[in-house]
Amino acid sequence: MSEEKLTIEGFGDVEMDAIGEIMNITMGSAATAVSNMLSAKVWITTPQVKVIKSEELSFPELEPSIMVKIKYTQGVSGENVLVLKQNDVQLILNQLMGLPLEIAEDFQFDEMNISAVCEVMNQMMGASATALSEIIETTVDISTPEAVVHEGGADAVRQEIYDLTGQDHVCTVKFDLTIDGVIKSEFISVLTISLAKEMADKMMTGYNNIMDDVEEAAPAPAAAAPAGGGSTMSQEQIEAMLGGGAAPQPAAAPQQPMGGMPMPGAMPQQPYGQPMDPNMAAMYGGYPPQGMYPQPMPMQPAMPMQPAMNVQPIQLQNFAAYQNANLNQDQNDNLKLLMNVPLNVTVEIGSAVKKVKEILDFSQGTIIELERQAGAPVDIIVNGNLIAKGDVVVIDDNFAVRITEIIKSKFLESLGGKE
Repeated sequence: MSEEKLTIEGFGDVEMDAIGEIMNITMGSAATAVSNMLSAKVWITTPQVKVIKSEELSFPELEPSIMVKIKYTQGVSGENVLVLKQNDVQLILNQLMGLPLEIAEDFQFDEMNISAVCEVMNQMMGASATALSEIIETTVDISTPEAVVHEGGADAVRQEIYDLTGQDHVCTVKFDLTIDGVIKSEFISVLTISLAKEMADKMMTGYNNIMDDVEEAAPAPAAAAPAGGGSTMSQEQIEAMLGGGAAPQPAAAPQQPMGGMPMPGAMPQQPYGQPMDPNMAAMYGGYPPQGMYPQPMPMQPAMPMQPAMNVQPIQLQNFAAYQNANLNQDQNDNLKLLMNVPLNVTVEIGSAVKKVKEILDFSQGTIIELERQAGAPVDIIVNGNLIAKGDVVVIDDNFAVRITEIIKSKFLESLGGKE
């Protein structure tokens, strides 16, 4: 591939810089999403933008590769293809599933692994699309990612992207990818030239609108002479009034200290209650200039005094003394017997409703989508009754549940209740 910098009409250096800035911001949000998913620090940095001919698409440094296609369906239109190393993707999946971070020679991108890759890319590019919508101030949406594994080398990659773009040029953005303790590598994002131009144009249009708003909100420059007429004094009269010498030259920007007080010596002060000198009035058109009279310093309202806080340690009531206080000996003995009755505790992460024909199609690797979102609390069920909700944790390589909420139910109310 030629090292000569290639630009096309309507997509020059300014647009390439805009794409670099857009991808830098959006991939920063994508890194945060992947970091939350993998529970590891993620850095996606140093975008390198190029425009190349589609026939020159070749990424030998990423072979063997896996490509993930994302189509923008709202806000902007076009396709974005992420090209990653297969070994990198394998390590990412191992980190996601809690497996050893080792590259297996017999690893296969089966239906389950491809689905996991698409989910990671969906989270990543979904966060990227959200950041893009904030940049261009337009709602942006993407399609479901599609992962394609290539074993045929550079020709297969080039042919796949070429069929996707259908144009003479594409925009490639190369990133450095680092996942703490997992990989330190790189990947490439290939955008159709129409998508890159649209993104750059919308970003620059939004920037120009902001600058126009700033200019409209800026105060107008001061007039050369005060309203009410100009000076009627001669040069000699002005020099005599100021004590001789040449007339003072106007300063570029007279400084004003805080509180509106004029700088000492910058302008003759007029005492309070005294009429204005006629010559001075004629000089300033009948109106005293700003700063002629000293302005009093504004009084700051006194801060109300906050009452002292009385901090004491919490006193918890001791219920041990009241336990079984109203029960006789027979009732206490019966209660002890009940305490040894085992109950079946079940933790349910979710459920799904399937038809018989769908269940008959189940096979190894089939994915069943549950109605519950990732990260939602699980249900804790005792003898078929929902009594609490909690979060799944791991203790000594065993799953456990930390109770976060107790659910009031007739089952709990019936325990120990009177008939």
